[in-house]
Amino acid sequence: MSRHFIFSSYFFTMLLTGCANISLPAQTEEMYIKASALTKLSASVESTVRYKNPPESISDEDLLKLATKHDPSLLNPFVAYHLLILKENRHSAVLVCSKNNNSALLEDSACTAALDIHRWKTPNAPCVFTLNLTEVCTAP
Repeated sequence: MSRHFIFSSYFFTMLLTGCANISLPAQTEEMYIKASALTKLSASVESTVRYKNPPESISDEDLLKLATKHDPSLLNPFVAYHLLILKENRHSAVLVCSKNNNSALLEDSACTAALDIHRWKTPNAPCVFTLNLTEVCTAP
């Protein structure tokens, strides 16, 4: 085999390998950006649940509208996703799922400083809450 053939084979193998992995960093970056936005949204939901005493029967959609009334742009990063709210003992958590509800992507309670769970790292994670707010939110 000629050097040219070996070099060409190596070059194309590296090129194809590099192209195959391009989507993973893009998805990772997108999820970290969404995670940052979610911490702001979940803090707003927590404040609403804790201090505005919304009715127990309020829908997730109506609670999100109430929580973002002061800044509706908090919802902009999640237009293409499905959001669920968990309320428990005046605390809350927000779960971001794929639009079709097939997989959980991010889960956050505002009673902790950082985003709680990057669910997107587990492929096809079910769109259900895994946080136990009684355990996570130890402050009264």
